[in-house]
Amino acid sequence: MCVICVSHKGIRQPNEEEITNMWKTNPHGAGYMFIKNGKVEIHKGFMELRDFIRSVKSEEFTDDDVVVYHFRISTQAGITPEMTHPFPLSEDLKDMNLLDCTCSVGIAHNGVIRLTSTNDQKYSDTALFITEYLPMLIRDTEDITDKRVKKTIRALINSKMVLINGDGDVTIIGDFWADGKSGLMYSNKSFLPTEQFSRTWNLGELYGYKYKTAKNYR
Repeated sequence: MCVICVSHKGIRQPNEEEITNMWKTNPHGAGYMFIKNGKVEIHKGFMELRDFIRSVKSEEFTDDDVVVYHFRISTQAGITPEMTHPFPLSEDLKDMNLLDCTCSVGIAHNGVIRLTSTNDQKYSDTALFITEYLPMLIRDTEDITDKRVKKTIRALINSKMVLINGDGDVTIIGDFWADGKSGLMYSNKSFLPTEQFSRTWNLGELYGYKYKTAKNYR
């Protein structure tokens, strides 16, 4: 499953209740990335909710900050701090293990990438895809906004992904849900309270919320 939450510039950050909802339905670790001084800063590997909330609060994010949050459910490579998201763009698999880093492009993924799904016990399908394929597609930080690059990534992963660079560009691949009240964007419905998420997941409906599928961000 996993869930990605995106706060664009000018949009508020998710509150503690929303963060808690996402954690409860995706409890295998979390991380976040944001833009600072022309670079992407990543902090991940949080295996306890209280530690994640404490770290996010210490950043003192405002509506002016571009922040991407990721909450994981493990499908490959086990439940480890190193395989939580986001990841930096890199050809070196060892960089996928970094819990705190600064990079030119940061990536968060939701779903399963069949292309790189293996029996690897250390690295997930996302980590393998980032190191084996993305460096060939993204040669420059501006490439994340290139339509052909985005179309190619979407075809290869057949799932959902968010990429950001230090210039403040945010590329969303796949269909996300846009909250009509807050403006926050989510990769799926698991941001809802646990009991409501269970109902909507089974029935395919949203009760009491006004959301739309953000197809324009493909």
